[in-house]
Amino acid sequence: MDEKKKVLFDPGYAPIVIDSIGQVGYTYYMFSAIPNLKLKRLNFPMTFNKIEKLLKVNVSFYLGCLMWASVISNCDDCEIEGNKLLGEDAKEEEYTSEINFLINFLEKDFPRDCKYFMNKNYSPDEKYLTILKTYRDFLIINSGFVACSNTNQIKLPENIKKLNNENIEKIKIEIQNSIDIKDLSKLFEFYDLIF
Repeated sequence: MDEKKKVLFDPGYAPIVIDSIGQVGYTYYMFSAIPNLKLKRLNFPMTFNKIEKLLKVNVSFYLGCLMWASVISNCDDCEIEGNKLLGEDAKEEEYTSEINFLINFLEKDFPRDCKYFMNKNYSPDEKYLTILKTYRDFLIINSGFVACSNTNQIKLPENIKKLNNENIEKIKIEIQNSIDIKDLSKLFEFYDLIF
């Protein structure tokens, strides 16, 4: 009897982003805790730069996850290895809280604070919002991945393109390259392959 083919839940992103995921909210919270308005104005440019970098890492990670899901969903009936969420009892508000925070932060909080503290208009990169909203849909239609043990169980949002074999191979190579150099932001160059 043939052993079932296996694919990884995470192709290697975790070690790269482990220190950055969730840090946008923490950084913003720490900035918000500054009691003095004058100090806030002085600190906001540094906070702005830090948040910009963290946003790029976070959104790159979510893009990478969507790319990887697009690749492995084309692997028929493969066992998914390493899904630590499997069997968890999670509610939608729990597994969407971080992504909902980032969407709200980019659409409302960050532009408001940029205007107030730096007198600067801020508009998020539309790709960021497309990625985050698509990833939120991805989480919801897959119930936070608590039941995804096989590639046949992965559902992709409707706005994700169906990949041909050439693009599957291209994405696999670029994912590996970005992991090798520890810079997932390189995946933005291949955004149009899935959107």
